[in-house]
Amino acid sequence: MLDKTRKLMIGENEYTFKMTNRTILKIDAKYGNYGTVLQGIMEGKEFITNALKLLSCCCLEKEFGYEELTDLLTPRQLNNGEIATFVTNLYFDYIGINDTKDNKETNKSKTEKN
Repeated sequence: MLDKTRKLMIGENEYTFKMTNRTILKIDAKYGNYGTVLQGIMEGKEFITNALKLLSCCCLEKEFGYEELTDLLTPRQLNNGEIATFVTNLYFDYIGINDTKDNKETNKSKTEKN
């Protein structure tokens, strides 16, 4: 699992976010089913609601509710793709897609094989 965290301004405060295995358990306990939340993010079903549910369980400093995040985020953050990109990158960090070290090593090994 990666140690990468991401920062986001919410209101007047900057918060740190990281998706971990525990995030999945929090989403299950708080919202009923992690698989449904992830499916909604990946397939665009109730995307903003599901993205905020995931985000609410990734904050390291504070446990947000998705309704609270809805009230605190700016229209620009919520509607112009900032949250969509942020949540997608949190998930990609978690599964290792955004790990540049792994990508460099993979590209290097592919080049050596050719």
